[in-house]
Amino acid sequence: MDDENGASLTTIDTHMATKSPEQQAAMSRMREFLRTLLPDAEEVISYGMPAFKQKKVLVFYEAFSKHLGFYPAAGPIQAFEADLKASGLVYSKGAVQLPFAGDWPEELLKKMVQYRQQQVG
Repeated sequence: MDDENGASLTTIDTHMATKSPEQQAAMSRMREFLRTLLPDAEEVISYGMPAFKQKKVLVFYEAFSKHLGFYPAAGPIQAFEADLKASGLVYSKGAVQLPFAGDWPEELLKKMVQYRQQQVG
C-alpha cells in the first residue's frame, strides 16, 4: 500500500523503531494521546510521518533531533494562536514543537485536534 506521495507505507511501529529511545518515548506518548482522542481514526504513514486519518488526515506527528513536531494543519494553529503564544511553545503556520519530556499543554492540543476534526467533518 502507498501513501499520498507514492512512498511505501510502513507501520507506525517500524517507523518509530528507527528513532532514539527519547524520540520513541515522545512519539509513543503522542500516539496514545491521539488514540484516546480519536478512537475511530485510522493510523497511517503519510508524507513520511505517523498520522491519524478520518476521511482526511487530521493530525501528523514526528520526532526530530530536539523536539516532537505536532501538525494539526493551519486552521487549528490560527484558531488557537493566542493560547499557543501564552504556552511559550515554538509554533509556525501548521506545526507546534513539543519537548520530548515534561509537560505538554494537553488541553490545548485536545482543543486543536477537536477543531481539526470539525474542519474535516
